[in-house]
Amino acid sequence: MSTLEVYFRDAHCAQITEDTNGNLKFQYLDSWVKQGRIPISLTLPLDQTTYAHEQITPFVANLLPEGDDLRGRLERLLHIDTKDDFGLLRAIGRESAGALSFWPEGESPRDNDQYYSRLSLEDFQEWREFAHQQPFQFRGQTFRMSLAGAQAKTALYFDSEDNPYLPEHGAPTSHILKPNIEGCLPGTVFTEYLTMKLARVVLGRDEVPEVDIWQNCYRIRRYDRPRKNEHIRRLHQEDFCLALGRMPARKYESEQHSEHLLAACFDLLDQLGDQGLVVAPVMERQRLLNQVILNVLLHNPDAHLKNYALMLQNNGMICVTPLYDCLCTYGLNFSANGEAWGQVTGPAAHTRNMSLRIGGAIAIDTINQ
Repeated sequence: MSTLEVYFRDAHCAQITEDTNGNLKFQYLDSWVKQGRIPISLTLPLDQTTYAHEQITPFVANLLPEGDDLRGRLERLLHIDTKDDFGLLRAIGRESAGALSFWPEGESPRDNDQYYSRLSLEDFQEWREFAHQQPFQFRGQTFRMSLAGAQAKTALYFDSEDNPYLPEHGAPTSHILKPNIEGCLPGTVFTEYLTMKLARVVLGRDEVPEVDIWQNCYRIRRYDRPRKNEHIRRLHQEDFCLALGRMPARKYESEQHSEHLLAACFDLLDQLGDQGLVVAPVMERQRLLNQVILNVLLHNPDAHLKNYALMLQNNGMICVTPLYDCLCTYGLNFSANGEAWGQVTGPAAHTRNMSLRIGGAIAIDTINQ
């Protein structure tokens, strides 16, 4: 049996175990429950229950990179099977979304000297050049952090003078950086920057994180890593895909039939409000609705369940997070070699469709009909 220790910031809160058959179990520590601390996921309520494999699997999967390409590169680097979510989280879970970190049995963030090492511009430029072939490597070494999603990206710490640093031993990062998407989506760095800047103007500075372009990469300040002086504090959050207990592959609405996923998000907010866990339920519903409307207006077809999220605050209260992933694809109608979208395979081939149905419509041209 293998054990993975779960830490909420520096506090030991739970354990995930895997038996010899690959079945997972999750349990909060008695001390965490008795202190009345917050749950680490809405799908894992705070009690002394031992959660079974089918309950913990979506939680683990939603914290990890997605897609055969990224998973395949991790497999070659770490010699861990792409389907081994537990093994992958054990290997790269020192820094993940929210306030959680995951450590092998016997290790903890308090036992490791977390620090930052200065990253030269030359080393970063080398990463950018080869990001689509080796997104998890800097200076020839594997960079162990878990960033969910299927796009090549990395996370770094930037000091007050905007100098970049690599986090070591699970030190928290301050920004996420993305290079241009390879192949059929040229110009995504500038387009995402422009889309998010416009979103910030429309929704407000507190509703969209600060973004810029740094070394020809799109850079966004992490809203779950607020900084005070040079100290970064982890805030806890989870996306709606995880909050609804769905596997990452089910973050999109089916084109064949409606699952009413956006309605499920609003229903969840209502349920949390009824439980007294949302300070102003009407305002939080409006915040989420504003994000949905903006994604439609800005033609962001990739606004799936993992691109809307909830913040789980220290006092147990819950709110909608800022908008953090919005890319207008209307200006990306052609690939680098001039092929039309209809000739491109994968999600890019369906840019006239939204990821989630809006009022029963999935094609953006029919939403107002």
